[in-house]
Amino acid sequence: MQAVEPLCALDSATVACEFLIEENCLYPYPSSFFLKPDSSTATGYRVNFTRPAMPANTRKIRVDPTEWNTLDGFSPGSMILSLFPQGVDLVASGAAQLPDYRHSIDADSPTVLLDADTGEHVLHFVELDAQATKDSTRALIIRPGVRLKERGHYIVAIRGLKDLNGSAIEARHAFQILRDGLDTPVNAIKARRSHFEDIFTKLEGAGVARNNLLLAWDFVVASSEALTSRAVSARDQALAANGPGAPPFEITSVEDNYNDKIFRRVRGTFTVPLFMTSSTPPASYNLDSNGVPQQNGTTTAPFTIIIPRVDVEGAQPQPGRALIYGHGLLGSGEGEITSGPQQSLASRFGFVIGATDWIGLSENDVNNSIRILADFSHFNQLADRLQQAFINFIFLGRLMTSENGLNSRPEFQFNGVPIINTQELYYDGNSQGGIEGGAYLALSPDTKRGVLGVGAANYSTLLQRSVDFDTFQFVFKQNYLNELDRAVLFGLIQQLWDRGEPNGYTSHLISNPLPNTPAKKVLLQNGINDSQVAHIATVIQARSLGIPAVAPSAYPSFGIPEMEAPFDGSAWTPYDVHGSPPPLANIAPPFENGVHEAVRRLDEAQLQIDAFLRPDGSVQNFCGGPCSFTNVPNVQ
Repeated sequence: MQAVEPLCALDSATVACEFLIEENCLYPYPSSFFLKPDSSTATGYRVNFTRPAMPANTRKIRVDPTEWNTLDGFSPGSMILSLFPQGVDLVASGAAQLPDYRHSIDADSPTVLLDADTGEHVLHFVELDAQATKDSTRALIIRPGVRLKERGHYIVAIRGLKDLNGSAIEARHAFQILRDGLDTPVNAIKARRSHFEDIFTKLEGAGVARNNLLLAWDFVVASSEALTSRAVSARDQALAANGPGAPPFEITSVEDNYNDKIFRRVRGTFTVPLFMTSSTPPASYNLDSNGVPQQNGTTTAPFTIIIPRVDVEGAQPQPGRALIYGHGLLGSGEGEITSGPQQSLASRFGFVIGATDWIGLSENDVNNSIRILADFSHFNQLADRLQQAFINFIFLGRLMTSENGLNSRPEFQFNGVPIINTQELYYDGNSQGGIEGGAYLALSPDTKRGVLGVGAANYSTLLQRSVDFDTFQFVFKQNYLNELDRAVLFGLIQQLWDRGEPNGYTSHLISNPLPNTPAKKVLLQNGINDSQVAHIATVIQARSLGIPAVAPSAYPSFGIPEMEAPFDGSAWTPYDVHGSPPPLANIAPPFENGVHEAVRRLDEAQLQIDAFLRPDGSVQNFCGGPCSFTNVPNVQ
């Protein structure tokens, strides 16, 4: 790319802190102050955090920004942070809040998220950090209601806020100088005048006057290349190293007559090219001097396959559809593949289901996850192992569908008939498997249809709203005492997590596919008021994918059209099982309300999966109207 002018004339290598909000070095976040020109990147910029600017833990170790500085912009799912330490009354201010935030794009919205390239106002909602203990450290959070565009240039503007006494909040003096063109002897402010004049001009062109602004700033979103190139490179190298067909594998156990639904459970291992510094955590990508993943030998991954009785006990064996299953948070493929819903799917519809571990967020990653919470310098380890997991899942698919794979072994042949139908490979995941499945599908060269059970994006929105995160939140708070640092750390980790979760791959999932990858058809299912995976993030994912909700929807949502079934393509089906509503704030529900497990057990949801995961599959509605159910067992 051609060299570009600095977005901020201030040299952040010598002046580490953004000065618009003096209480914290990184506020407002994300800011173009922390970008520097770089003609080698797709955006023309590179993130330029310095270590003195980064949050420090209780041992006074500041987060090492090295991995962040490999990016060429900020997350397309950025949580946007500012601070008004006198306290803000969002209701009196007229801010757009959950659950209905369509007002955020109206002309009088006190918060503006503007696409600086098109002048379009971007849907968003506003909240105050409920994790903070006092107003002076309670960040104001703006969350996009739709994924931001890669390489996009965005402007944030805030105006007309009222404090807790109902009085108008005034702009800080440094921003007043920029807004009002006041004289100042401060060179750091002078250096940014022309940049802010451009911001004010763009805002005025979109109908946002400068004279009453409390704060405004801008940032650039990372490119697709920065977010996806590592995973794509590692995938392509791995497939080339393996060659056509299945990876080497070994069967380690066969259990016949497993139960009344499953005839056989088979376990084993398969060989996968390794792109990590080690096969066990802690480990990160093995990168060359240009930051490209390089193979570091091979490793083995476990697999578990279940073969239902329905496929083998008839007059003639019936090869079952090949289905990869993605397990839940910090679990294992072996542990979850034989849970009730998966056995039911296999038994009712003849799926032969295979699973492996989501390394990075598997049961073997628990201890390392806790270590990361003590020093976020190592967060890339989690994101990197998730990217290795994508390769493992792709190789599991090859194992299940290749001629020299599982079907070549007698354990998968009945009366001479190979028991896996290898014509198509499907995916189904729940919870973490539904979330991470969005990234796997975007990268998979073999899977064309997938179901994302309780799918959502992104983790910076999900974590604090999940009952599952409470224990980890406690450890996090013990290690990072500064409440403003805690808030910005969720934004920072999202920047790296994008490489290992669907937020980084959404634009390539159902259209504009990655190189050597087919576009996908996706069925997104979730339960309203889920206490583990906040449904507000599922709504944002569906809106960002541009897919319709199955009509009539149990949860009509602004910006998401509804379409009557049956139809071909992708779709979102929200299921309302009348679970207790969670808090609207960024805090966890007080208890597990049962919604999370309920949907996957519903007959209507399983029938929808069966109808969708076929070569000629379609989106169906088996609810006879909105998917709304009362008296579902175990739902509170």
